[in-house]
Amino acid sequence: MASAKVSADRSAEKRDTDHGRTIRTGPISTVENPTRKGQRPALPAFRCVPGPAARPRRPAGAFVRYPRATQNLSCPGCAACPGLGTAQPTTGVCFLVPEALPLSTLNRLSPQQFAAHFAGVLEHSPHYAAQVAAARPYRDAESVAQAFAHAVQASAPEEQLALIRAHPDLAGKAALAGELTPESTREQAGAGLDRLSPEEYAEFQALNAAYHARFALPYVVCVREHTKASIFEGARRRLGHTPEEERAAALHEIGRIARLRVLDLVAPEPPHPQGAAMTVKVKLGENNYGKADVRLFKVFRDGPRHDIKDVQVRVAVTGDFEAAHTGGDNTGLVATDTMRNTVYALARDGLTESVEAFGKHLIRHFVTQGPRVERARVTFTQHTWARMPSGGQPHDHAFVRQMPKHTAWVEGDGQGFTVESGIEELYILKTTESGWAGFHRDAYTTLPDTHDRILATVVSARWTYAAPECDYDAVWQAVYTALLDTFPDHFSPSMQRTLYRIGEAVLTRCPEIERIHFSFPNRHHILYPLERYGLDNPGTIFHADAEPYGVIEGWVERA
Repeated sequence: MASAKVSADRSAEKRDTDHGRTIRTGPISTVENPTRKGQRPALPAFRCVPGPAARPRRPAGAFVRYPRATQNLSCPGCAACPGLGTAQPTTGVCFLVPEALPLSTLNRLSPQQFAAHFAGVLEHSPHYAAQVAAARPYRDAESVAQAFAHAVQASAPEEQLALIRAHPDLAGKAALAGELTPESTREQAGAGLDRLSPEEYAEFQALNAAYHARFALPYVVCVREHTKASIFEGARRRLGHTPEEERAAALHEIGRIARLRVLDLVAPEPPHPQGAAMTVKVKLGENNYGKADVRLFKVFRDGPRHDIKDVQVRVAVTGDFEAAHTGGDNTGLVATDTMRNTVYALARDGLTESVEAFGKHLIRHFVTQGPRVERARVTFTQHTWARMPSGGQPHDHAFVRQMPKHTAWVEGDGQGFTVESGIEELYILKTTESGWAGFHRDAYTTLPDTHDRILATVVSARWTYAAPECDYDAVWQAVYTALLDTFPDHFSPSMQRTLYRIGEAVLTRCPEIERIHFSFPNRHHILYPLERYGLDNPGTIFHADAEPYGVIEGWVERA
């Protein structure tokens, strides 16, 4: 084993025979790594790390101790050594390990430098570090550790076996001869395996012998996560493994060892200096915040005959919020909890007509009361209810929820407003008076022409207004009625034709509307082939196929 080179002025050098190490005095500048078994590449810089906590020397013979050739010959005798220059010798030792570097630096190293930095992560197997270097950049230390684990799992079985066998026995011959890697030396010493009683040492030798006899492998365990007692217990349990189970267990432990070694070699990112230039320049773009899914239910109790409104509300505000984003300054911001409370409070007297009118009321409030609010947007989904029939008459205070939903979107600055209303989740169907024929055919067309089919869809419609004010509820009802009147009143050669006819009918009946958009997903109903059972199917049995489906969309506008 060649000793490390130390670049420094040395005024003295002596051998500490009690501790089996070379102590050098004088200033220390840079320590180069020792060459050792495993052909580990040279590293650019090391740091000296104290080993186990210093303890007073025990009487001779109380512990079985082995030489620490690797770490001691690498030790420059720096002030960090717990036993140097003291009257009370200790069992503490120091280890030279590569200086931990931040990931931003490691990602920029050359492949050779990166591989050299992590060469000791997997025992005597630096070629894995070269594989991990090729997969950069990494986002954090854990992703580096995962890359090492993946590299091992992806390697050939014979390579995995060689990696397991590269690990030393615990408190074995390599430890006694001082031939452990610095990483293994530090880990075994940290678990107290360099300070075993004669009985413990004998048990480890028996354990190692049993492992080699059963598996022809060393007992591999992440000693940093164990005590001596749990190491012994784990070995006894794992001796009951099959060879395949033990190889898997050993690879799992190697992954845990590698993870801790990687974490030792990755330093936290340095704090960004106050006032220093950012490496990436950014600015705040379009942004908003607000409260979503506010469930509002109002009962109008003006007499014995009640009415109700059942609405989901979403509020979003925009304005001068840059200080909150860039500096964490919440001054002047309205809490979203306050927005929710405001919806309920203003609904008491403000929700008297349509949700669109209530949206304008809310926006005026948020713009005038929010110190930093410049604009607001309120979105509504109103569930429609019908009076429950009772004794042949509509009941005064019992209701049944209906299929279509009344949607609305209101945006403004408190003075001017943009309003959009809509219909959602209206399932409509006709069993005839629809076809699909005369369409383009190519090599991939299999659909036959049809002049009689079920036409079904779930309507999504939305429209904008030409007038700044109107009776929004009356317009919504007029659109709904026009849609129901027009859908069945003609033969539909295509859903496109029906979309246009419905849009034409809406714009004819509703002068308040500027344009209307429809989205019609086809809900296919396919004639089921009963002939396979010896039965005919005279257009009565269908398979309702939810997906995949065609979608027809478009605006119909005033010319």
